[in-house]
Amino acid sequence: MADDTRRPGVLDALAADQPWEIPAGWPASVRSRLRAWGDDPNAVRPLRAGAFPDFVNGTPAAVWFTHQVAPLLTGWIPVLHGERADIGAELTRDFHRPSVRFGGAGHLVRIAPTDWPLQAISGARGFREESRRQAVKLSRDVMSLFLDAPPMAARAEALVTAFDRVLADREALRMHASADYDTIAQYWRTSALTDLERAVLPELAGPTAALHYSLNSLRDAHAKLSMVMPDDPGDFAQLLSGLILTTGLTGQPQAVGQILGNAAWDVENALAGLRDGFDKDEWLAGNTAWLGRAVRRDHQVLARSWAAAATRVSVHLAGVLGDAPWPEPQVPDLHEFFRLLDLERRLTADATAGNSDQSLTAAWGAVKASQSADAQAEGEPAESGPNQPAAPVEAGDGALAELESLIGLESVKESVRRMVAEIKTNLRRAELGLASHERARHMVFVGKPGTAKTTIARLLARIYQDLGVLEKGHVVEVDRSDLVGSSVGTTAPMTAAKFREALGGVLFVDEAYTLVPENSPGDYGLEAVATLLKMMEDHRNDCVVIVAGYHREMQRFMESNTGLSSRFPKMLSFSEYNTDQLVAIFALQARQKGMIITDDVLDVVRRVIPPAPRGHNFGNGRFIRNVLEEAISNQATRLAQRDPDTLTERDLRMIFPEDVKPAASMRAEDYLLQKPGT
Repeated sequence: MADDTRRPGVLDALAADQPWEIPAGWPASVRSRLRAWGDDPNAVRPLRAGAFPDFVNGTPAAVWFTHQVAPLLTGWIPVLHGERADIGAELTRDFHRPSVRFGGAGHLVRIAPTDWPLQAISGARGFREESRRQAVKLSRDVMSLFLDAPPMAARAEALVTAFDRVLADREALRMHASADYDTIAQYWRTSALTDLERAVLPELAGPTAALHYSLNSLRDAHAKLSMVMPDDPGDFAQLLSGLILTTGLTGQPQAVGQILGNAAWDVENALAGLRDGFDKDEWLAGNTAWLGRAVRRDHQVLARSWAAAATRVSVHLAGVLGDAPWPEPQVPDLHEFFRLLDLERRLTADATAGNSDQSLTAAWGAVKASQSADAQAEGEPAESGPNQPAAPVEAGDGALAELESLIGLESVKESVRRMVAEIKTNLRRAELGLASHERARHMVFVGKPGTAKTTIARLLARIYQDLGVLEKGHVVEVDRSDLVGSSVGTTAPMTAAKFREALGGVLFVDEAYTLVPENSPGDYGLEAVATLLKMMEDHRNDCVVIVAGYHREMQRFMESNTGLSSRFPKMLSFSEYNTDQLVAIFALQARQKGMIITDDVLDVVRRVIPPAPRGHNFGNGRFIRNVLEEAISNQATRLAQRDPDTLTERDLRMIFPEDVKPAASMRAEDYLLQKPGT
């Protein structure tokens, strides 16, 4: 790897107040210390060949330990972002040879046992007493590498001081050299740290104490942020209830209730009020929008603290510290939150440099929304919420950047670019007092399931809002059941109500052809179509209607009413993904979920994808999402056969080729060949 002594890079630990611009020479100085340990045969006992995957033979224990502790010194369950997010791998790259490296604009969430600072001591438990004493000294020396690194300094200093006390205390050192590991671990839980040291290393007191700390830190962060952002998403009990339901639990875990005491009743009452009709995506978007407003109002520090605490609690609730898979979705939406922080940082830096006017568009272009492809596979983008104020950027550039980051869809992208150019040109004509040549903005989307039709609808809504064409830029998604009543006189009011809900945004009618069933001339759906056409005429500039479905069925739908073709002048055709694109979506989704994959895994994914021509109802991106979720489930089943105490962070994140199998929930249509004429 090329030398980077002149390239500073950024390590953004979410729990810290701000990103750390790493001094150019700091990583090189740490690597120099590690190489010196590797060159000194008397300094530390080398690891046995093959004892730890991904490290070269003869790697000293201090190097492996540095790799393990570097991220965890930034906080308990740290969230790391930036060019140097994989800080452990960055520092140990002279010895570390992983099959997959992380980097770019993503983020990493690290977990470890609560006794993580004792890993070197634990590994030496079968050695002679002198080697076990050396493991204590090794642990102390590794922690000292980070005393001048701001995100790690406080926790590193507390551990260095604690290890120094052990080394200076004859009885304590003798215990570390001769006692069983459980005795040593209990000593560190109860006696090794002062109260001040325990405050910065709360997890060392054990799993219950770690959960207690995580809940209290979230309660405190929520109270502070709510004071400056009064439009908060509820009190702590409501927040925790939303976290519980979003994580996938149906009730309050017993351990949480024991820690909360009487406050647990407030959570139970909040849960009872939320369960019916709870929409986790809507709840998540509301929280993300709230954090976005806090960032734009210069409350980044409080927002970062809240996001870090919410992440810790969601990991606890999901059971990741045991053997459960990572929570889905993440709370908060870390991809979107880091995108907001990166944008704000770039805008601030450019404004400080006196170049803010020229930099706004570039800032959005530089912050690619990597979550778009993940949402693309599901058909829904990760947004900040329908009513979130638009960021101060050139109209539409943020959503356009997300559009460009989507995999495939080239013809759709080109159509959107042409629509944006047309709108901008007409806006300029209006400014100069010239006649406008604008057409109706209603559209027909045709394509198979899972080809990102909903994603594009939401991006278009945001683009139109940024351009000033739509007031709100939200999307109201409906199907036949939302528009068509079961008796005479009920359809028109239902359709009108949904249309009014979409005013200022987009009304997205999925499977619109079901409104006009074949050979059913008296169907109530015809009344829904007539009502839509009337309201589109009455509110021609206040709402964009997008109807979507299969190509052949939508052609029949458009021919069912003479007024439809004139109201919908634009048609966007969504091609199904080819095999390479589906494999690329799998790889991106896996990375965004924090999983490690290899080329061998992608080869199996390629074999699982049915060959073209595929079935009429083939799920495309949703098919791939199912394959990934099935692989993660199979990985969890495989790991459940092992002792949980032996599982490393890499074990929990690594997907093996044998984990990839067709999802049991997939429909037979996903494997049927395409029928002629469809």
